[in-house]
Amino acid sequence: MYTSVASLYTPEAIAQFPTGQAVDVHFISPENRAKIRVAAYCRVSTDRDEQLGSLENQMDAFRYQVTLHEDWELVNIYIDEGISGTNTRRRVGFQQMIADCKAGKIDYIITKSISRFARNTMDCLNYVRELQTHGVELFFEKEGIDTAASYSEMLLTVMAAFAQEESRSISENVKWGIRKRFEAGREMRVPIYGYRHTDKELYIIVPEEAAVVKEIFTRYVQGETPSEIIKDMTARNVPPPAGDRWKPLQLARMLHNEKYTGDVVLQKHYIESHLTHKEVRNHGEVPLYHIYNAHPAIIDRRLFAQAGAIARMRQVKTGNSSYPYDTMLKCPYCGETLAHGSLYSVYFGGKKVHNGGWGCYGPNGCGRFLIIQNLLDAVMIAAYREKYGKEMERVDYYWLDDLVERIAFKDDQVTVRWRDGGEITMPLPIPHEHFRPDNAAKKYNAFLEKVRSGQTKVKGKFVMGL
Repeated sequence: MYTSVASLYTPEAIAQFPTGQAVDVHFISPENRAKIRVAAYCRVSTDRDEQLGSLENQMDAFRYQVTLHEDWELVNIYIDEGISGTNTRRRVGFQQMIADCKAGKIDYIITKSISRFARNTMDCLNYVRELQTHGVELFFEKEGIDTAASYSEMLLTVMAAFAQEESRSISENVKWGIRKRFEAGREMRVPIYGYRHTDKELYIIVPEEAAVVKEIFTRYVQGETPSEIIKDMTARNVPPPAGDRWKPLQLARMLHNEKYTGDVVLQKHYIESHLTHKEVRNHGEVPLYHIYNAHPAIIDRRLFAQAGAIARMRQVKTGNSSYPYDTMLKCPYCGETLAHGSLYSVYFGGKKVHNGGWGCYGPNGCGRFLIIQNLLDAVMIAAYREKYGKEMERVDYYWLDDLVERIAFKDDQVTVRWRDGGEITMPLPIPHEHFRPDNAAKKYNAFLEKVRSGQTKVKGKFVMGL
């Protein structure tokens, strides 16, 4: 139908081409030429007012350009607002244009520049080649490149590479600016439950919301589960941080938010690549900035640390929960930290044991010691009663962490050393010889051998010792 963009322009338009640019010019009379179905593509990378104004200007310019050609028919102007050009997958307008080309609705695409079309060199070339297989050519106005010309691919490759490098440079400059702001301790203004912002201050405590934050942290640390807390908040009609109801994710984010201690950690996430724009968690790949006492605190750091430790202990995706003893328990034979497991069906006091036991079955464990948690809990509650004259219903991490310096085992006895001085040694309340730690370990080892040999199957994915 044509060999270059010059054949689509009027003689007056051709006269405006830069001096020295080689074009293959020939004319076909309008009456003998079929209408060329033309589409335009426009994109701005932000939704700021000045950018949206630029978008309107691009669209007006393309509409006017089409009217200059009697044999052109405008199919559509495809637009993307506030979308980066480095990844075409998120550009809805762009993808619709490609689909219409494949459907045979478009013959020719005009766009302002390569950088508006794609800043990823391979994406740009791949799309151009794909469109050409469907009989669609493109014209990049700024660079003056028409893909119908024989020299276009070489020029396109070079210009697209420049556009991609420009994108990388801009991305690095933006990241540099963000990191400099972080280094200075300045953070972005993000809404957070318990605080409000003004033009002059980022964190002003909202008393009624702060009281809810304190309550949630305290209850969670004292052993209540998130679902129990949410159920009570809902029953009391306590307003949630957002939406019309409390959600587990809201509670999880609250319990992990260091801002409630008055601190700020900046650059927890970063953009992996200027091409993918994928946001990933920062595990030390780029600097983290911890600003202490940046604003008024709602809770103290110890309560926050305990909440974090409990959340880690109860994270069972990577194994059994280690609540509430965590790493306090050591094997009396080899000194290794005891691991927690759900064990097999064990009965204590006529009831099935649900909280399992602690045994020397870690990576370097000797497998010679296993204590049923019910027995250990009974000793710890009795030791607390003897030390402080108060009764505890259960063993929780918060008071173990506050009060207990060390728990030691020897000869079926448990010694509790307290942080405020002194220690108490108490015998294990063993109802049967099977529950002695050394015998329990032998019985459990026999169970593990049956599992390894295939004689017994286990339902759980994580079994202590396997």
